[in-house]
Amino acid sequence: MNKFFRGFRIQRNVISALIYRELKTRISEVQFGVIGVFIEPLGVMSVFLIIFTIIRELRGVRGILDVELFLVSGIVLFTLFNEIAIRSLNALQANEALFFYRPVKPIDTVIARSVVETGLYSLVLIVITGGIFLYKEKWVLDNFALTAITFLSLSLCALGTGISFMVAGHRYPFLNQFIPIVLRPFWFVSGVFYSLSSIPQWLRPLVSWNPILQAIELTRHSFNSNYFISDSISLNYLITCGVVSCTFGLWIYLNNEKILQTK
Repeated sequence: MNKFFRGFRIQRNVISALIYRELKTRISEVQFGVIGVFIEPLGVMSVFLIIFTIIRELRGVRGILDVELFLVSGIVLFTLFNEIAIRSLNALQANEALFFYRPVKPIDTVIARSVVETGLYSLVLIVITGGIFLYKEKWVLDNFALTAITFLSLSLCALGTGISFMVAGHRYPFLNQFIPIVLRPFWFVSGVFYSLSSIPQWLRPLVSWNPILQAIELTRHSFNSNYFISDSISLNYLITCGVVSCTFGLWIYLNNEKILQTK
């Protein structure tokens, strides 16, 4: 038992050190430091905000959920998943020199990157939505617990996907270029700029399997309980996706750990 706790403490210290290293690297990769992390989602949101505002004015339609909250929930959650998955692909190469130290394992690098991205984008979501609430002079958040559980469940799903991507990218290097290309169409099938209820009934079952879309719709519903979500949207399904994704990723990792530690 003492050996277990000693190993756990060592692993915790390793991941903590990697998180600090990843955070410094992540911030240094973008211009303007931490502020630069906000620029991308804000820029994308601004473009769609203009488009949505023009469309709504022409149609004379006012949605139940503020368009700003509608967009930020889709953009931030999709970017969170995408960043964890993509950055996990090159986690081995970026931290290769650290594997000289025995306590450092390949999976630690993915966990550290996932924690950093989850922390950064939770901050982005809090700051942007807080700014929207202050600007509108009203607080609209009907279910904070649902927001938090949804965000963490999607992060868990992204972590499991990232672990699988890391193993696949190491064993088959061509996937390092192929996977980012495959993920791009997910922007259009994840409900980033539309709601599930706005698409034809027959098409909904085909896209509702997507955990990113599930997370986005649930987050919008947590902002305003009057925001309609169809029967195919389920928090239990999203949590199950996170657990299954991590379980599968860990199984893949355990069967390939020795390969990952060799060039």
